[in-house]
Amino acid sequence: MICMGYANLSAENIEKVKAIEKEMNVTLLAYEVPAYSSLKEDDLKKIKDLEKDLGLSLVAYEV
Repeated sequence: MICMGYANLSAENIEKVKAIEKEMNVTLLAYEVPAYSSLKEDDLKKIKDLEKDLGLSLVAYEV
């Protein structure tokens, strides 16, 4: 799973999206993919330990 945030679109690009939405009778969401975080070994170990404890997979992104 990639966790994305809403994209920042110009007014012109918003109009392009709206036109396609109307043409196709759908709702579109625009997302931007964030950059993965570079982690120190200690931080990576903390995350891996938390993953094991929670039984989940975690992904670190830059903010």
